[in-house]
Amino acid sequence: MKSLFVVLLLVTAFALLDNPVKAQADQGNIFVITNFERAFPNDGTQRELDSLTALYAENCFAKNEYIVSYKVIRHFWGHNNRDFLQIVEVKSWEDVEKANSRINELFREAWSTPEARKKFNDANNKYFTGKHSDEIYQEAVAP
Repeated sequence: MKSLFVVLLLVTAFALLDNPVKAQADQGNIFVITNFERAFPNDGTQRELDSLTALYAENCFAKNEYIVSYKVIRHFWGHNNRDFLQIVEVKSWEDVEKANSRINELFREAWSTPEARKKFNDANNKYFTGKHSDEIYQEAVAP
């Protein structure tokens, strides 16, 4: 009984201590994946959507020091041709919020007036239904 008490005491002490032995190694980068549902407006073209997507990526992702990599991909083949995914990779959980804040700053720099932002958003938003999902993943890295 005494040895059981000692074992429980040690386990409890170990669990409560902020011990570097408990710290886990970095598990890999964080990926924020947003799946937008596409709309297909009569007055839209794939060329225009591609151009708007490239402008946004160039101005808001490529210049963002918190973003390690990014991809924008659209449905190619399968059951749902409305999928439009934006994949942003950052180094850490903390960088998710930093990257998002920086995206907002860069957007305001690239489209510096409320009129310019509205014009871009109106042109871009016609290609989407407003439905989307946001998922955050962590890269699986072997120990």
